Amino acid sequence: MRALTKQIRAGLLAAALAAPVAVYAQVTYPFDLPAQALADSLRAFGSQARINVIFDPAAVRDRNVPALKGSYTSKQALAKLLEGTGYTAEFTDATTVVIKPQGPKPTPDKTRRADDKPVELPEAQSSSTSSKLDTVTVLGSLIPRAQVETASMLITITAEDIKNRGFSSVADALQNATVNTGAINNTAINTGDIWAAKTLSLFGLDPSYTKFLVDGRPMPLFSQIAQTTSVDQLYTNLTGIPIDLVDRIEILPGGQSSLYGSDAVAAVVNIVLKKHVDFGSVNARLGSYPSGGGRERLLSASESFQVGKLDLMLNAQIGDQEPMWAFQRRITAQNFAGGVNPQQPNADVFALGLFTGTTYFPQKPADCAKLSGLWGGSEGYHKDSSGTYCGSVSSGAYTTMINKDKSASASAHLTYALNDRVQLYTDLFDSYEEQAHPLSSFFTPFYWDSNLQDLMFVWKSFAPEEMANNLDGLLNQKNYENTYTATFGAKADVGGGWVLDAAVTRSGESSNNRQTVLWSSRRPDSFGAAFLGPQLGTMYGYPVYNPNYGLLSNPVTPSEFAKYVGSASIASASRNDQLRAQATQSSLFTLPGGDAGLALVAETGYESWNYRPAALLKSGDLLGQTWNPGGGDRDRYATAAELNLPVFKMFTADLAARYDSYDAQGAKFSHPTYSLGLEFRPVDGLLLRGKYSTSFKAPSLIDQFEGGNVRQSTAWDYLNCARLGYTGANVNKCPVKYLQVPITLTEVSNPHLDPLTAKTFSYGAVWSPTSNLSMSVDYQHIAIKDEVLKENTDYLLQNELYCENGTLDPQSPSCTAARAQIMRAPATPGSPLAGRLLGVTTTKINIAQEVNNSINASFNYKLDIGWYGRLAFDLAYTRVLTHRHQTFPGDPELDFLNRPHYSTEFRTKGNLGLTWSRGQWNATLFGTYYGPTPNYIAYRNDSYDVPLAGKVAAWRIWNASVNYSPTQAWRLSLRMNNLMNSMPPIDVTYPSTFNQPFNAGNYNPYGREIFVEARYQFGHAKQ
Repeated sequence: MRALTKQIRAGLLAAALAAPVAVYAQVTYPFDLPAQALADSLRAFGSQARINVIFDPAAVRDRNVPALKGSYTSKQALAKLLEGTGYTAEFTDATTVVIKPQGPKPTPDKTRRADDKPVELPEAQSSSTSSKLDTVTVLGSLIPRAQVETASMLITITAEDIKNRGFSSVADALQNATVNTGAINNTAINTGDIWAAKTLSLFGLDPSYTKFLVDGRPMPLFSQIAQTTSVDQLYTNLTGIPIDLVDRIEILPGGQSSLYGSDAVAAVVNIVLKKHVDFGSVNARLGSYPSGGGRERLLSASESFQVGKLDLMLNAQIGDQEPMWAFQRRITAQNFAGGVNPQQPNADVFALGLFTGTTYFPQKPADCAKLSGLWGGSEGYHKDSSGTYCGSVSSGAYTTMINKDKSASASAHLTYALNDRVQLYTDLFDSYEEQAHPLSSFFTPFYWDSNLQDLMFVWKSFAPEEMANNLDGLLNQKNYENTYTATFGAKADVGGGWVLDAAVTRSGESSNNRQTVLWSSRRPDSFGAAFLGPQLGTMYGYPVYNPNYGLLSNPVTPSEFAKYVGSASIASASRNDQLRAQATQSSLFTLPGGDAGLALVAETGYESWNYRPAALLKSGDLLGQTWNPGGGDRDRYATAAELNLPVFKMFTADLAARYDSYDAQGAKFSHPTYSLGLEFRPVDGLLLRGKYSTSFKAPSLIDQFEGGNVRQSTAWDYLNCARLGYTGANVNKCPVKYLQVPITLTEVSNPHLDPLTAKTFSYGAVWSPTSNLSMSVDYQHIAIKDEVLKENTDYLLQNELYCENGTLDPQSPSCTAARAQIMRAPATPGSPLAGRLLGVTTTKINIAQEVNNSINASFNYKLDIGWYGRLAFDLAYTRVLTHRHQTFPGDPELDFLNRPHYSTEFRTKGNLGLTWSRGQWNATLFGTYYGPTPNYIAYRNDSYDVPLAGKVAAWRIWNASVNYSPTQAWRLSLRMNNLMNSMPPIDVTYPSTFNQPFNAGNYNPYGREIFVEARYQFGHAKQ
């Protein structure tokens, strides 16, 4: 049967070739074909041009063609599609065309690399002007360009790359990119309230230094707060971007503020959603981990419609994922037992006196005996150098490494041609996501024990047996997030070669972070009331109690636990509105190298952020919770221009400038930026490039409007230690009551911050001697000034000492600020000591500086192996050469790459991909290389020169996929992530109280994952 089919095909082709050639139809059609297989493009061409296309699918099976976009006659469009394929088109009549070989042997495929971004083709010579309204620009330029490679390095990850390389989400695809060298590659960023978020750290820089776009428009920020000791920040959450709705992802490294405004310091990431499909499709995917947990399901659908002048594209995706628990992996099921120290249990219950350093509970084994059935029977009495406690080697394993997740997303793209000169368009996107993870550890705020006469801290971890009857019942922390973007715009050919594009965009994010916390002693039947008893007054500003420590040894039932805890939400939201108009002229005037291009931009926008904890989280009814509301808004305005000058055929210059101005409720600031890019092509296939640019980041809304946050903390009283004779290296010998001083820490925002500024220069080369081979290497330098940091208590308290001993001028602004921000009780008459330290108020300041240098390289090669198919080889590599940071003026610069306490980022990272395709089959092997990182001893000692300090070994992960298309309508896929089931490199120096003997910010122990996927395309079935 197969041989007969082949004979019939050959007969039809021979008959068609023998037919007389008819006059070619000169009707102009608007075409919009993505980069894809030649056979698919020919079918789509025939559908759009209403022409019967006859060709042998087996003959053109392994050929790919670039995108075709714009208005062309059928002859022009076919010529573009077939260019370099070895085939030509002959019309047998006005509605039938035959695709035939140009010669006895078709030439090899001359297309661009598969990961190249589709670019605008030269405009067809046609009376129609609608082609100007369908332009596609390369990220990094506002002007349509003929070249894919420009003065800026561009990394493109296509939808096919995302799937074939085994990535299950947009976040996974971006986090595996070599430029993402920062230590945030695990499931979530477990800082502040953003455990439900994923983001990037490009070149090890702060995630907020990267600007994220969807279809070229700013994404809203994740409105929950990322908190560290030095910064409060708002990041962009990538978990809500649906993978099956994505057409491609573009990464443009370096400072790009002259084109894209604030935040474009480390890079710009543009996520392009699908705008058109030739055939409607349904896609289903099921993934699981053989080692347990993390099962995920995904269902998506897409379809394009055309009704007259109206084009509509609809996408939808739903998915869910089960949690993965630490006890489901052998490496994390118990505290580390294979290191340099013997295994030790976690401290699950203890009571510690801060003034004396005394452990008041437990005192003897009997105090823990009642808890022995908890944590699977592993709880017991333990004693070490730090004191006594009730503990278990298994209690750390009841955490989730992958959160429970449910999501749903939809997008729509609509265009309507009013006429040949005006086109209306709309882009809509909405995503909803629910995540959940456990929290079992609760603690009391500082209180004064009237009986012990000590300031107390109590820690209590409730066991799974106490909290719930099943695992789902342990998922007591939940986050609900909704993200949306809506754009309405119009493009118009206004004459004289000018195209005007104006659009209004509203994007927003809302999050509800539901906290489950112990009721405080205000509630009569609470654990806090039973344990602490009634408040007896205050001492040193702290409440006074006479607790019943015996209750700490009594296990509770799930029903009792349910009475002890209450839930309340932190509702937050962010919004980013933009009205933008761009005028583009691709032929401003003619130079020896071609036509000069100009783009002019005007923008106005509105940004807001609101953070609203429920009343219970502010009233003190929930134990130890002191969330405070915050929020604010600001207006912004910007103008920008870009001029592209092809000075000679070999030399092109690109100049851009932008001016941004902000009004944050009366606090005004502005900043200009500019860039100069140079492209030199001495011979065909070789590009030498360089770029210099300035960039900036506006103070975040959280920096300006977070509001006051009041909490209990401890601090070192450097001033009184010095008066007692303990200074310099001897300060740690100061009495403990001056090194663990309980204070009230008040953190306030600063609406008058300046923008962070940066300078970037890069240079490199791209060599592509043939269409099947290309390689590039680029050097990049980023220098950042005026980074915003939270003042820390150490900084202010050390300044207080320096102001007294003359290191700082007592009349200097630093000393004036320190005196105003440090609160002390009145000094005791006759005592040489200053009054007791009561509190410190910190704010945000522009003070830190940072320098980052890196090399980025790529290599791409395609090989036609005849009957055996086609091979594609891809290599990417990033090496961070320098990463230095200075926190405060006068401080020594910290070399992040050689000061392991301050950064555990990857210095080197690489990707390697090998793809084979033949007929209905293709297969990909994709690997990610993570270079060595500091081990725990090096991190703790901030040195590689102490015993056992060093680096853990490099880590390699391999993903594999196989795709088979039994018919044109069906595609079946099998994928395996972490093919070799590789676990993270074990760090034998990790503490034996940790159940993760590796840096959880750098590595994950998920192990092998298996995906099966099926796609069905409706249009092929109809044909």
